Formats: sequence, structure tokens, C-alpha cells
Amino acid sequence: MAMQIGQPPGPAAKLAIHFGRGAARQVDSMLARQNLSGMPVHRRGISGGAIGYLGDAGMPSRGNACLFTGLPINGPDVACIVDAEAAERVFPQYDGAFAGVFWDAGQEVLVVVTDCLGMQPLYLHRTDDGLTLVSETKALRGEPDLAAWGAFISIGHPIGARSLMAGLERVPPASILRYDSARDELKIQRYFEWPSASESWRDYDFLGALERDVLGYAAYGDPGTVLLSGGFDSRLLLFLLRRARIPVDALIVAHDDEFGDTDGRLAEKIARIAAAPYRKVHPPTDFFSSPAYLRYLVASDVGFPSLDLFIAKVASQIDAPAVWDGLVPGFAFMPLHQPEGGFDAYLRQEVRGPDSVIWKAAASLFKREVVEVMHEGFKDDLCAEVERLPQDMHGLARFVIENRSRNRAAMNPLKVYANLTRAFTPGLSKDFMIHAATIPFDEKRNAGFYRKLFAKLDPRALAVPFLSGGDLVKSGRNDRAWHAERLRAGYHVFRSRHPRLFGHGQDSRAARSSFLGGHLFEDDDRWLNPGAREKLQSTRNDNYLVWKLLLHWKVWRWVHEGRLDTNLGPHCVRCMPNARGDSRSID
Repeated sequence: MAMQIGQPPGPAAKLAIHFGRGAARQVDSMLARQNLSGMPVHRRGISGGAIGYLGDAGMPSRGNACLFTGLPINGPDVACIVDAEAAERVFPQYDGAFAGVFWDAGQEVLVVVTDCLGMQPLYLHRTDDGLTLVSETKALRGEPDLAAWGAFISIGHPIGARSLMAGLERVPPASILRYDSARDELKIQRYFEWPSASESWRDYDFLGALERDVLGYAAYGDPGTVLLSGGFDSRLLLFLLRRARIPVDALIVAHDDEFGDTDGRLAEKIARIAAAPYRKVHPPTDFFSSPAYLRYLVASDVGFPSLDLFIAKVASQIDAPAVWDGLVPGFAFMPLHQPEGGFDAYLRQEVRGPDSVIWKAAASLFKREVVEVMHEGFKDDLCAEVERLPQDMHGLARFVIENRSRNRAAMNPLKVYANLTRAFTPGLSKDFMIHAATIPFDEKRNAGFYRKLFAKLDPRALAVPFLSGGDLVKSGRNDRAWHAERLRAGYHVFRSRHPRLFGHGQDSRAARSSFLGGHLFEDDDRWLNPGAREKLQSTRNDNYLVWKLLLHWKVWRWVHEGRLDTNLGPHCVRCMPNARGDSRSID
């Protein structure tokens, strides 16, 4: 039975807890830095500290307190959580992306429980002076973690428990955190372990499990909007929702700079086949020079590269009280970023070494000793992460899910969308993962497992091909449609490479972001190479990478110092007729 979220305690948008000196003032500051949309602020003093959150639900002024960040589903009635021991027992029974928080006033004990994969963002800072928990790193000021920045440069995101801020760690997945404030004692244990390789997946009803989660989210009372693309995950969600008779619509964001919007065309065809109303929007071409991109940078916590990233455009177009997005099925049913050959092949494919162009860009930008600490720290972290896992495809799948999927916005919508709306993510349940994590690589290869699911769910879903990771994938039934889309995509690639042949006179790609420029050097930075500014005045072809890296470095610092608008706001291009781009509504 789904929890009745409509009654207190309700879901909180962002969390801030601090035990130690100046707790109330610290919590107020952390909440203010996370409050992008002016949500109501709730804060209460507790023994030795303070607890606060953003959202509409109230919090009792005394006694026990219970709340969630994220959206728990499929759990028992919260009325049975009466003390810390009950919280430790009950919170792990919920599914979905969430962090459950319970303050036991009688025992002066705080219990915090994270979801089974740790997808709902939650960070911890533990010092001799106390304990801090926040939903986003920008809630705090701090120094950069150079080893994490080495991972950012090498693979695009931190790995393990690190964040880009020194001393601020991601709370582990499936954690039961118990903090005794009177004794200043912190204990963390896990309630869910990654399943070992088995044959348990063969007889499991994956569609039934996903439908149960769909109904769990539907209990929140809003049908929501599907973020529909030409890929596998959103198509699966759309047909699951149609089968469950949940009256959703779809948002399609045109991807004009990839094969002339093959992605959007495929999404439109699927929406029509499913008889789903949809809205298609065309983001402005100068998006990465716009105030909307600055808002995205703040919402994303600047935890991963985002300049030129399509997901940033998608996030800017969301205008719905809830969105459905395929967080879990994608990495459970397809070997995303998992090449045949295990860890060796993955490391060759994904990890950029010291001779790569991005590390050469880093060497131009940062001081030599800084680059060395970044690279060596990342190497040590990577070895530790890889060595703790089985050295086979099963272990590699776990590595990708626990690192890339948790930390990249394109993989984990909870990193950004929670600042904009509620995110419904079916598949994030313990029972589902116990079986999905054991699907062998060979079964998932070439989208074979997905095709079997679609054939069982609704064969109409296989009427048009898929676009996944920039590749056109056959649906398995209509090869003619795949060939037609392939020819069209080839035409657009040729056209973009030879614009003068088609009368454009210049390359049709979007112009360089207006945020790349000398203003990025306007404040002191003890980590940067003193000669970096002079080097960037040259016309070298690889300077664009240096500028991009500098932008992300500076933006991260300015967001965490609360200075982004002051430093970059004057450089925005504000000529967009509509902040959300042009749109067409089709019913």
C-alpha cells in the first residue's frame, strides 16, 4: 500500500541538519542557499542542533519529527514510526528515491535512511565540532577536493563517496545513519547489499514490478508529464502509463543539432502511436549564453560538465508539477557504458589519461602541483573503487550504477529536477534491483532484453527505431523505418559539415558561449597557472577545452560562494523571445 503523502509528514524539497555551534544560524544559511524558488522554510531547534527543510508540510514545534526528502513509495503507514528503533526498521521498507529523517526527542537520537541505490542526493560533513547533513553541496562553503576534480576531468564526475568539496561526502546507498547527539556518536550500517550473480532474473515479472511503482507514484495525485525522447526508457514509461490508464502528457525537446532532430521526430511518432498528447519545444540556439543556463548551473550543483550538454536544455523546458523519467530501467536493461571486455575495456573507453586533450588542457590551466594532486588522487580513488568489486561484467555494471548513474544529471534526474518539480522514477526498488542487477550482459546486448519487454508490453512500441547514445538502433520489426532514419541522419551530418554547399555561408552549429572570456580571470585563484590567461589569448585549436574547464571550475566556486549572478550575469545574452523557447502543442 502506498504511503499517504497528502497527510503530514509530507515530502521536503531540500534538507539541512546541523549539530554543533551556531546550529540555528547554520541551518538557516544552508536552507537559504538551496532555496532557488522561494519555497517555505521550516526550521526547529533540537537538542544540540537544528533541523530544517524546504517545502509546504509543517513540522511539530516539539516532540518527535519525521520527514522525507524525495518521494518514497510502496511503504507502510508512517504512523508506525514512533521512535528511533521503529525508524531504523520502517524506513528501509520504502522504495523510490528518498532520504527518511526521524528525530527521537526522548532519546535525543537522529535517524536518517537513504534509498537502496542512494540516488536521492544527501551529503555529510563530520568534524570534531559536530555533524552536518545537506541535500546539495552548494548549501556549504568549502575548498575544492582536488582528487574529486581529477575524476571530474577524467570521467566527468566524482567517484566513491567524494564530492567536489573537500570533506563533504555523499552518504552511502542503503544507509541507516544513527546519530546520538548527547554522546556525539555516529553509526552507519547498510540494510541492502548488491545481489550476487544468479539466475533469479529469468522468471521475474519486470513489467509487473515497474507497474507497481507507477501506481505508487500515481498515488501522489498528479499524473505528471513524461520526458519523451527517441530512446528506450521514456518509451517504456509512456506505454506503462498508458496501460495503467494514467492520463499523462509528454514533453519532447527538439535536438536540432543531432542528426537534424532525429530524437524529436522519433518521439513524436511514438506519442502519436500511443495516442498521448504532447508538447514539442525548440530551445533557443543561444541557450548556453542565457540566464536559463545560469539557472541550470545553480540547480545542478555544478557537479559535472554541462556546457553543450543536451540535458541542460531539457531541464530548462520543464513546466509541470511532476515528471516521469527513466532512471533505473536504462542501466538495468541495457549495458550502458559497459563495453564487452569488463573493466579493462571500460577504463580504456571512459577514462581519459594524462596524455588526453582534457588533461593537457588542465595542465595549461592549473599549477603543476595542483594537476599532480588531481591526477594522483583520482588514480588512487579509481583503484580503490575497482578493487572492491568483482572483476567481471557484473562488477562493472555495479561500478557504473554506483558512480556514473548516481552523479551524472543525464543519468540521475534527481540531481537537477528536484529544484524544478517532483521526479517520478519507477524501478528504484529493492525487489526490482535484486533481479535486474543479475541480468547477464549477453541478454542486454544490442537492446535484446528491451525488445522482449516491449513485445510483451505493447508491440506498437516497436513500430519505429530508437535513438540511444547517439546511435540509431533497430526496433527489431520495422527495418525500413530504421534505414529511412539512417539516411536522413546521414544527410544532416553531411549538411552540417558542408554548410556553404547549402547556402548557409557558415557552420550552422550554435555559437560559442558568451560566458567564455577574460571575465573568468577577474578574481584571484591560487590554484590556477599564472600564465593561463596569456596562453588563452592565442588561437590554438585546443583552447576551447581549456575555456570550458575554466568555466566549470569558476562556476563551481562562484555558486558555492553565492557570486554566480554577480560574476556572470552581465555576460548573459538576453535576446531570447521566450525563456522556454518556441513550442507547438499537439493533442
